[in-house]
Amino acid sequence: MHGGGVKTEQSAAPAAETTKQEEKTEAESGATEAAKEAENIVWAGWSGEEEASKDIFQRMMDTYRKDTGNEVTWVGWTWADTAQQLLIRTQGGEQLDIAQVDIGIFNTVANAGVLADLNEVMGADYLKENFQESALAVGNIDGKQYGMPWSMASISMVYNPTILKEAGWESVPATMEEFEKCLADVKALGGDVIPYAVSTKDATCAGDFMPWLWTFGGSLFNEDGSVAVDSEAAVSCVKWYQDMLAKGYIAMDTGRGEARQLFAQGKVAFYDDAVVAKGQAVSNGVSPDDVVKVCSAMERPVLKDGDQPQSTMWGHMLVIFKDSEHKDAAVSLAKTLVSDEIAMDYFKNNGMPPVTRSAMEKDEVKNDAYLNGFIKSTATARLEETARMTNASEVKSIVTEELQYALLGQKSAEQAVADMAARLNSL
Repeated sequence: MHGGGVKTEQSAAPAAETTKQEEKTEAESGATEAAKEAENIVWAGWSGEEEASKDIFQRMMDTYRKDTGNEVTWVGWTWADTAQQLLIRTQGGEQLDIAQVDIGIFNTVANAGVLADLNEVMGADYLKENFQESALAVGNIDGKQYGMPWSMASISMVYNPTILKEAGWESVPATMEEFEKCLADVKALGGDVIPYAVSTKDATCAGDFMPWLWTFGGSLFNEDGSVAVDSEAAVSCVKWYQDMLAKGYIAMDTGRGEARQLFAQGKVAFYDDAVVAKGQAVSNGVSPDDVVKVCSAMERPVLKDGDQPQSTMWGHMLVIFKDSEHKDAAVSLAKTLVSDEIAMDYFKNNGMPPVTRSAMEKDEVKNDAYLNGFIKSTATARLEETARMTNASEVKSIVTEELQYALLGQKSAEQAVADMAARLNSL
């Protein structure tokens, strides 16, 4: 019995040692695995550089770090430089895992062949369960889902209700005739208020011009891609711009950035912008709940009653790069960014409409007075005519330059439009 007992104790001791050794090995293995799992991903874009969004973006990254244990490094540029910088970074072999893009930037980057198909890395089922088909369609090319919706709406007309009331307008103008009368009334108030800060420089000038061209019944291109801008409608639109400048309703050397700043300072009655206009107002000290008193959206005035209001589709998407070594970590960040918690923070403080089915169903989204103006415009929104073009920047430069020639009196409206058509045909 004793011998058996000794034998058992002797056999138990090594077993206990083995168990401790296994536990130690597992602990070390777990620590090593944890170290391996802590990844540092690079997220790029432009909104994190803007004052109105900096704090929100910091909260987004802090939430991701807390939830995953991973690190995320933000790399940002101005909106105008983002497409080029994303391509430079991928071509140079620098780390780039996930990026923010808008509709125009998306097309440029997607055509470079550097994006991962999110149907593969995120799963088609996840995407279909969480996003509406119309939102997914914006980031889908030939059946491949290169962009995940992050925020979708339209670039609409934004106005300051307080200035309009001072000018005697309790409701917004619905036709162009009413619009021009309203601009005259705002101008008559005196001071340094710009009645309508339509963009007259850089790529945003061409972007603002397109929906007005559509309003006049024109377009840059036909459906088959041939140039269509050499038309009476385009000439009428350019002449209207010239008349607006002559009357002091619009101003030269105004881009989207300048318009936003002046609008936030109460020095602009109308301008064109996306939902991010709210963020500028909030960053200037306006309470999110009071934004609609100084910043509201409206449908673009129509040429005649019965016409369809025009606006351009606007949206931000998230893309993941196919050469990323951290695709799973990038997917986790993408899912964090569209989570209800983050989406509602972005919505409340910057006006960015959420796109997931769950967030869109929240009462605070459905009942938001500020967002409703954009939603109304989005119902008839169209993609910019250059949205799927690989040479979009060249097209926009030509449109902007010829419109500027006309506004500066260096060309007649007819000549500017004819030259615009000739230059577009030569691309």
